[in-house]
Amino acid sequence: MIKIFKFLVVFVLCYSCASTNQNYTAVQLQKFNEIVEGKPFSVDSQKAFPRNTTSLNALPTAIFYANGSSPNMIDISSHTNVFKFNKDSISTGYLPYYGERQFTSNYGSTNIGIEFDSKITNYKTSKTKRNNHKIQFTVRDKNSNTESYDVTLIVFKNLRTQININSTHRFPIQYSGTVVN
Repeated sequence: MIKIFKFLVVFVLCYSCASTNQNYTAVQLQKFNEIVEGKPFSVDSQKAFPRNTTSLNALPTAIFYANGSSPNMIDISSHTNVFKFNKDSISTGYLPYYGERQFTSNYGSTNIGIEFDSKITNYKTSKTKRNNHKIQFTVRDKNSNTESYDVTLIVFKNLRTQININSTHRFPIQYSGTVVN
């Protein structure tokens, strides 16, 4: 009886730790290959993951629980968060920002989100370890002469995305979303 129990435990552990084979549709793979080739695409972000700070955690939790969010993960699916990407420019780029500024903006400024200028510099592409597509670039803020962003955009084969943004004036933030037409 003990041998059977040990066998079942080992079997369950091996089965649960096995890697899953992801199946992608032909449409997903075709769109992914178009992105790798440098064709324009758009990203719709659904969640923002701000850096966990004492100030952000001090906010009343009732603000976040209304839509299932928390200070570490904020649902932004109801906000405008467009990211239209071309190989050498961003035609539209706006993402809401949640977090702390390291430097102050212009006095009385109402531009609190991340809004990109259209010109991209330091553009690099590469494959990740799991053969996903990684795009890195630097872009200036549309409303500031001094702020710029180092952006890392990872497009997965199932057309999910991860956007990591490091700013010269704000704490880092990450977004997750999907590629849309």
